[in-house]
Amino acid sequence: MSKTAARRLKSIPAVVFGSILAVALLPILLAAALVVDLVRKVARRTPFMATRLVLFGTVYLLAETLGLAAAAWVWLTSWTEAARRRRTYGVQTRWAKTLLGTVSTLFGLRFTVDGAGTVAPGPIFVLARHASIVDNPLPARYVSPAGIRLRYVLKQELLADPALDVVGNRLPNAFIDRESPSALQRIADLARDIGPDDGVLIYPEGTRFSRAKLERSRKSLERRSPRLAELAQGLRSVLPPHPGGVLTLLESARADVIILAHRGLEGFARVKDIWRGAMVGKSIDVRMWRIPYDRIPTTREERTEWLFRVWHEIDEWANDRGVALDH
Repeated sequence: MSKTAARRLKSIPAVVFGSILAVALLPILLAAALVVDLVRKVARRTPFMATRLVLFGTVYLLAETLGLAAAAWVWLTSWTEAARRRRTYGVQTRWAKTLLGTVSTLFGLRFTVDGAGTVAPGPIFVLARHASIVDNPLPARYVSPAGIRLRYVLKQELLADPALDVVGNRLPNAFIDRESPSALQRIADLARDIGPDDGVLIYPEGTRFSRAKLERSRKSLERRSPRLAELAQGLRSVLPPHPGGVLTLLESARADVIILAHRGLEGFARVKDIWRGAMVGKSIDVRMWRIPYDRIPTTREERTEWLFRVWHEIDEWANDRGVALDH
């Protein structure tokens, strides 16, 4: 049995059974969550988080199950590869938008978006900030509707999510083992045939931000690359970007770059961060801007410095509500 088949034999039944169980037990779970929330409200004046998390968990499991069912239906009823791929992109986008819409509704998030008109046309490379488990669906919500078929560079640990595993592997995405010698080659392969309706998305930080990760990254750069450590000095709310994947994309195809920045989701990298309740009613700013390929430096050293300058700009904007990204 292949590694992929073995993984799916575990993950798919677990999600399907979990969704059935969650729906069946929802009244009991909500009643228990309500008791917990009332106690926490009296003791700590914390918003009703247990209720919100129970509802989101149920929607997530249902979205996974329905996403898998939709993927199976598309596979069985598409007569050409082009139709199958087009409809699979639709499944991917609807799944992500459902999750983001649920989070926004349950937690009362208010999104302000600037620069959505700069996304099209392709081909584009999207460089996205990664600060929270909540920001994963942002590209599908604000880039894909512009008619861009996004190809994602994702860490292979996300294959534990069965909908991402099945749907993501039917599209030209790359689930990367960052320690693998073939990682950069797989990123290059994503970029080489992109057309006017295509884009490649990468998270240059490689993982969600936290203060502890920032400190570890600084120490690692000081050991491995004093030059990169110098470029990373002063960062407060973003991790130093890893240049390798971005440089590989820029060397593999001519495409403008879209920067996808956001602020307001800092400090929500894990469920236990959200449990504290500070996420409720948050205002989230999303800012996108386009950098023409011809305005990007040409050498690897200059491109690395350019990437760090962009990330410093995002960091300054994220830390000061009075700072505007002037693009």
